[in-house]
Parts: sequence; structure tokens; C-alpha cells
Amino acid sequence: MFKAIIIDDEPRASGILQLMIERFVPEIVRTWVCNDARQAAPMIHELKPDLVFLDIRMPHLDGFEVLENIRHRRFKVIFTTAFSEYTLQAIRFSAFDYLLKPIDPQELIAAVQRYQASLDELSFQPEQLRNVLSNLQAKSPDEFRLAVPSKDGVHFFLPAEIVRLEALGSYTQLHLTGGRRFLTSKGLGEYEELLAPHGFLRTHKSHIVNRLFVSFIDHEGFLVLRDNTRIEVSRRRKEEVVRAM
Repeated sequence: MFKAIIIDDEPRASGILQLMIERFVPEIVRTWVCNDARQAAPMIHELKPDLVFLDIRMPHLDGFEVLENIRHRRFKVIFTTAFSEYTLQAIRFSAFDYLLKPIDPQELIAAVQRYQASLDELSFQPEQLRNVLSNLQAKSPDEFRLAVPSKDGVHFFLPAEIVRLEALGSYTQLHLTGGRRFLTSKGLGEYEELLAPHGFLRTHKSHIVNRLFVSFIDHEGFLVLRDNTRIEVSRRRKEEVVRAM
């Protein structure tokens, strides 16, 4: 059971979201609404919510400026937005979640479930805010830094630094340039859609590969990387992989 606050300058939009929460998300036992972004930080400091539904485009202060005004960020953020795909990708790369307006009840339920599944990770970190602002100023999505949260903090990697991703049970291991490795509690599926526009290819239920690091496909159908690592290609993905390469 937890508490939430909705920050949105449109009373109708915030009212609808509040009704959706009351009807579809019984885990949220208390929901407050703030329709003036200038009052958002004081309300959060006073009420100490666990989860903040935050609109991005608002008069006086946008959603990112609201976060900059909050001292103790012991909560998680779900942005509510009608922004472009570029902005949404910048948000997702920074390990923030979002709901696209008009909000669908099933998407709301799924977002809250993702929140509950990530309770063992640190709450929203200021580095994430700096990263999303940096991503929004990038000339190309290839310059986005991917925020990878863990229990000890949030780490940031350029797509070009990631050689491949490997499923280890419910965890994902990132294999990085220079032989570096990083383990995150996020599942492999969460990275497939996010990284696909950056040249990453799902080859198997346990593997996602950056095509930049693929040398060739050997006679047994394995992908061979520059470091001679052989990556399995599942039978049902073989045609797609060959076509992509």
C-alpha cells in the first residue's frame, strides 16, 4: 500500500487520472492532486508520497523544473505526457516511466506494477534528472545515455559502449567495451524495444546484440563478435537476424 500525488495543471486530466487510480489501482490508498506546478514541491515535501504522476508541459514550471525544486527525492516518478516519440525515448533512456495522454487504464495498471517490481531499487536520483535533460539536448538519439539503475546507484552508458546484453535469470548482464560487465535487476525484455532503434538485435531469448560489434555469422548459425564471442541465434529468429545483418 502506498501514496501518490498527481501534478497536472489541467483539473479535468488530473481528475480523470485520480478516478482511474481509485477504480483500477487499489494498492494506492491515498491520492492527492496539485493543479499548480508552483505548489508541487511544497506539497511533496509535506505529504511525502511514494509515487508522483507528473505532467511535463505546464505553465510557470515544467515537470523537470518541479523536480529540480525538490530537496529530498524519496519517491519515484511516472511522467504523464503527450510529447513526441523523441522526448519519450529520452525519458525512457533515463530510467523514468511515463504514461501517454490520454491515459489508458491498462497502461496505468502496468506502470504501477512496474513501480512495485522496482521497489528494491533506489528512489528517483538527481543524476536521472540531469541525464534526461542532457538527452533532450542531444543532437541525435545515438548520443542518449542509457540509465541503468541498481541497488547502489544509477549508472549511465552510451549505446555504442554496450556490446551485448545477456539474461541471467530475472537479471540482465550488460557486456561493455573494454571487457567491462554490469549486472542490473531489470529484465532483458525491458531493453529490447528501447535499444532496437539503436542497432540492437534480439537473437535469442537470452541475448541482445549490438550489430556494430558483429563480425559474421558462422556455418553453425552463431553470431561471431569482434572479440570472437559466439552468440546463439534461435531457430525462430534466424531469418530475421540474417535479414538484419
